[in-house]
Amino acid sequence: MQPIVDDLSMEIGYRYHSPAIRAEAGTGTSLHEDPRRSKAMPRTRAPHVVLQRTGTPISTLDLFSKNFTVLAGPDGGGWCGAARAAAADLGLVVDAYRLDQEGDLSDPEGRFADAYGVSSSGAVMVRPDGFVGWRAKDASTASKATMIAVLSSLLCRNAPVRPGAATSG
Repeated sequence: MQPIVDDLSMEIGYRYHSPAIRAEAGTGTSLHEDPRRSKAMPRTRAPHVVLQRTGTPISTLDLFSKNFTVLAGPDGGGWCGAARAAAADLGLVVDAYRLDQEGDLSDPEGRFADAYGVSSSGAVMVRPDGFVGWRAKDASTASKATMIAVLSSLLCRNAPVRPGAATSG
């Protein structure tokens, strides 16, 4: 018998259990999470945060489309470069954004890091369906190899696809 869950958690806060998510250790197996407290934990929907794109307000949710999306804090540029390089090796397109006050996309209210549970050098990988597939709280492991492992895992691939290699599916 499952415990009664409030409507908000039931409709927006369900947790996606799948091998196409890189869950964090110790996050449990509950089926729901209060979306106001999930902090972009892998398996949950990516939170809404108002950003600025060239001076115009935009929601983080508007950045998620047909591609995997990396959102990195202002000191997380290494994640963006690593994600692009890994995606190129895997034959994918990844949208990567660093929330830099001097770039095209910024976080003028400084809400991203708290809402996404990362430091200023952290990053998240959001799947095209808007669910967080992976999160790094800082840039200590930022590398192309890490991003190849992340993307391969989210795609349920055992090994990286090399250019010219035959794939099934």
